[in-house]
Parts: sequence; C-alpha cells; structure tokens
Amino acid sequence: MRYTRRSVVSLTPAEPGWDLELTRPGAEAILCPVIGWAVVVVDLPSAEEAETAIEPAFVYEGAVFTPGEFAHTIGELEYALIEPED
Repeated sequence: MRYTRRSVVSLTPAEPGWDLELTRPGAEAILCPVIGWAVVVVDLPSAEEAETAIEPAFVYEGAVFTPGEFAHTIGELEYALIEPED
C-alpha cells in the first residue's frame, strides 16, 4: 500500500467527552467534538518506511479532519485538547 503525507493509517474511536478547541487566526475559538484518534503519516523518509503520529480526528462544519489535514485544506490553526470531565 502506498502512503502519502496526511494519510490516515488507522482510526480508533475516542471516548465521549473529548473536545478540541480550535482557533484560527483572526477568528473566535470554537469547540469541535473529537470522534477518534488517528494514526497519520507525517513523513516518508523512503519508499519502505513512513513516520506516523497520533492526532485527534474531529468534526468541523460537518466534515472530519485531523489537525494536519485541516491546516493543509483550510489554513493555519492552533488547537488545544480538552479532556472529558469525570
């Protein structure tokens, strides 16, 4: 299987209650629900290996993004994960 940067290799559901506070330059912060944890390709040093990271998968305006895909598709962002309250 060929991978590209920002490819989601696997996705695991998140427990209810996780949120992502998303801040775009010049805009107010919004709260987006985290629906899962994605293993995402962040670099491809060679054809045989891929470097990955775990990123939150969240819903923004009806679409699912990871922070890397959001920044690539829509623009810069800052975000903070908010853990579920006990």
